[in-house]
Amino acid sequence: MKPNSENKLKDIENELNKGLGYAICSVEKLSILKNLRDSFVKSTILKNNNEKDILKVRQEIAKMSKGEINKCMINFLTFNKKLSEMMINSFSNLITELCGKKLFIQRRAHITINAPGEDQAKQVAHYEMISGISPFTYVLWAPLHDIDDDGGAYHIDLNTSLKIMKDEENDGLVSGPKVLNFMGNKKPPRIKFGQAIIFNPFVIHGNIPFKSSLARIACNVRFQSFKKPLLQKNTDYLKYYKLP
Repeated sequence: MKPNSENKLKDIENELNKGLGYAICSVEKLSILKNLRDSFVKSTILKNNNEKDILKVRQEIAKMSKGEINKCMINFLTFNKKLSEMMINSFSNLITELCGKKLFIQRRAHITINAPGEDQAKQVAHYEMISGISPFTYVLWAPLHDIDDDGGAYHIDLNTSLKIMKDEENDGLVSGPKVLNFMGNKKPPRIKFGQAIIFNPFVIHGNIPFKSSLARIACNVRFQSFKKPLLQKNTDYLKYYKLP
């Protein structure tokens, strides 16, 4: 790596742990992410299955029912059994900077599909710690196409997120009114294919309904250092992986 690349990785690490708690980063091995995207396109069954690309797939998925969308996700996860490794290897230098080469990674990364419309796209704001993952976990979220509308995900800065979490703990709440109020006025960032958002497990995040003729398709994976302790989600959810 060049010295300026090392400095940039340090800047992202500082942003994650001492700054906003999240950052936009660039993929290091674009060919792997392209292969991931192409395998999703290949696994998706459309009416005209001979002529398809990510744009065509997004157009068709936007018209599907929730059941059909779920079937697309299941098809892909069956089709591609190395999804987590592909995501991790795409960002290997950054992940090494954060956690070293010996890791616990999510056994199977998630593919998320959000269709446009009031009844499909909304995800309640939440933070990853609710799910029982370790506080040493990071999350990588990468869209499989450009996001040039409001169909992305928003993130709340770390200090605000921590304050809300403490207030909710005192009030005996989880994802209460303060969290839900963020959903109405947040604008997701517009990012390009080949970029990702990385964030720590304390950052509140979610997505809002969006108007588009295209679905949003993204992949996300969780990872942490092998040297750090696990919490409730352990080896049934995570597996050991060593970066090359």
